[in-house]
Amino acid sequence: MEVTALANIDELPLSWTRTHLTRPRWQAIKLPLSGLTWLAYATLPATFTLTHLQREYFANSGLLLRGCPSSVASTLAAAGWETIRVGIEGIIDLTSDSLSRRSIRKMTRAALRFGSVIEVPWNPAAVARLRWLAREARYGARPQLRYLFRTVFEPETRLFVFVDTADEWQGALLLTQPTPTTAVTELMLRRVTAPSGIMEALFTTAGQHLYAEGCRTFSLNEVPFYHLEQDLRPLERLVTLVGRQMTAVYNAHGLYRFKAKFADFWRPVYLCARPRLSIRALVDLFTVSGCLELAASGLYRRRAA
Repeated sequence: MEVTALANIDELPLSWTRTHLTRPRWQAIKLPLSGLTWLAYATLPATFTLTHLQREYFANSGLLLRGCPSSVASTLAAAGWETIRVGIEGIIDLTSDSLSRRSIRKMTRAALRFGSVIEVPWNPAAVARLRWLAREARYGARPQLRYLFRTVFEPETRLFVFVDTADEWQGALLLTQPTPTTAVTELMLRRVTAPSGIMEALFTTAGQHLYAEGCRTFSLNEVPFYHLEQDLRPLERLVTLVGRQMTAVYNAHGLYRFKAKFADFWRPVYLCARPRLSIRALVDLFTVSGCLELAASGLYRRRAA
């Protein structure tokens, strides 16, 4: 069944964006056990919708999408897709005063004594420098997650960095902007030795820039395996239980607490599959995304300790 209703919806799954391309570009991964094609993210022409992509490129494929907001998930469910909640997304309303809260202002002022926040235009040197910062970040030595969000500075993304007085990068925010009024956080990086408050400074400055350009909604992206509702279905409980076994290497509650400093509200995030969301598909996703490798590294470190 074709998802024609999506033609009128501006929202896209997380990490999908639009730009001035004439043809879509996507990251598609064939999942070995389930046989589904995971569309991890895509860069679409300005007028292109999820319906176009499905009809013109993946009409006969079993598909899996993650990071879907309720509007997309409900439309897909009506078209026969299976959907489950797998986390929550924090949203900053840039028309509110959330980035002017006293605690955020205090941390921002403290950080700005050591440097400033600038937006960096795309160029190959900046791409390499962001890779270096990722290695210097707090969890840079651990196995890295794959395909769950964008980690590479590309022309369709935006990069804000905290630069200290010695011109060293101490932190960064990588963003996508699927519409002129919405922006999505893709990557948050902070060096282990960075001064306190640089993430607050990055979000505050980026938010000010975006608001001045007409952006009104700034997504903090997903906190996976975390829910504010209690009415979880059995498969949703299973995914949450498995995810929370990774606390030693991926602390969802800690991520929630950090993002809650900025978020004005939260909304559920869905995993969607056609024709169905099987256990095999979940195993595929857990393995291909690097979650299994990350969890194994945590187990190894606990045993070694």
